[in-house]
Amino acid sequence: MAHGDTRKDVEEFVKELMAAIQKSTFYGTGHDLTKASVNALEEKLAAVFTQQPDLTIGIVGDEVAFEKEPFYELSRNIRTFIARLQEMKIEKISFAKGVEKKELTDFLGIFVKDPKSARKAETVEEALASRGITNIMIESLGAGSGEQEDQSPEELFGAVKDNFQEGMDYLKSTLDDISNNRAIDIKAARFFISKLISNLLKNKDLLLILTTLKKQDDLTFVHSMNVSILTLAQAESLGIEQSLLSDIGIAALLHDTGKLALEGKILKKGKELNPEEIEKVRSHPADGAKILLETPGLPPLAALAAFEHHLRYDRKGYPTRLYSKQTNLVSMMVTIADVYDAIRNKRHYHEARVPEEVYDEMMKLSGGYLHPVLLEIFFKTIGVYPPGTLVELDTGEVGLVVKESFLDIKRPFVEILYNTKGKKEGAPHIANLMEKKSAPDVYKRTIVRSLAVSEKFEIPEKYRAG
Repeated sequence: MAHGDTRKDVEEFVKELMAAIQKSTFYGTGHDLTKASVNALEEKLAAVFTQQPDLTIGIVGDEVAFEKEPFYELSRNIRTFIARLQEMKIEKISFAKGVEKKELTDFLGIFVKDPKSARKAETVEEALASRGITNIMIESLGAGSGEQEDQSPEELFGAVKDNFQEGMDYLKSTLDDISNNRAIDIKAARFFISKLISNLLKNKDLLLILTTLKKQDDLTFVHSMNVSILTLAQAESLGIEQSLLSDIGIAALLHDTGKLALEGKILKKGKELNPEEIEKVRSHPADGAKILLETPGLPPLAALAAFEHHLRYDRKGYPTRLYSKQTNLVSMMVTIADVYDAIRNKRHYHEARVPEEVYDEMMKLSGGYLHPVLLEIFFKTIGVYPPGTLVELDTGEVGLVVKESFLDIKRPFVEILYNTKGKKEGAPHIANLMEKKSAPDVYKRTIVRSLAVSEKFEIPEKYRAG
């Protein structure tokens, strides 16, 4: 369906949402008029969901907007509604496919209370959580700028770590569901991924630091989290529509579902696998796809990515495929993230590799195992030395990479932690490795090598991942 038709459906939904809030405020959520309005909301959402998996509306200035394009005429007629959202400090509202009538009703109930007293008692996010609303998410006004600027680095990184741990908890719960033949909780997956996407769009570099520094105690869970973050980072760099990021994030998060179902002793076996065990491991893409296909409400992309993530770009991988020659774009992005995270971290069959070695190894796989253009974009997204890498510079200084550079994948932004004499900096500062001296083509600083975190060179407390 055309984009214009989608905007029209979204506009009708916004009108109905405003009407529903007014009715619930005047009559209460149990009144017949409110119930009728909730039914109408369901119908309007259903029309939107035939075209996309979720819906996000936001406030841009004093206008309500969809996909960053304001509804100017509509906004003039719903100033009270917009003012109410601003008073409650709501910048964005997202509705996921599968939202239930009870969730819509309970969501309206949040607006019934006086917004000032409600905000003092609990945030809107807390109100959603306390009511068990998982298919409606909000983003608070200022979360990406004003409020975030007031937060200390420790608080920002703490929020990112909490989000990462939520994903770990979800994956552990998913393993328990699979082990007990229960359906995977897709609502919880969408709720987590929506928060992860919000964090990625605001704090991508902090998330990438976490993927670099996070200890691999729960190997499969941490790996799946890292793959999800690295895949979403690629999608964002490619300019993929935000409305599609939820399905992509879920597909990446659950790409190793078949491995979750494998016996733990096989995955942790230190010696070479026997033929029967090798066959079990090689069957995990198909096994995972089967589990995901049988999960109601899960986007088909999840099963596809699970099935294809070991197929390789040259189609010489596994399992044997019986359909089209072209591997799905998201599957190829997941493959790159999967291989990258596997090479850089210690496994039972190899030691951890330093970033420059990982880059060289990945480039050897370009055009065969990995899609060459996507691989180039991947390293432009995270750099050869990804955020979270401790590096030694040719000046003798030691610092932590905190942001990649699109201009040169080997010249990121580095927070200088130790001076040329090896002494800890009293006030660490950020150095742009693209900066040159007065002489042409002579850089002020260049990375000599990456370093392991040690007692001699510590990571600042604000970046410690645990």
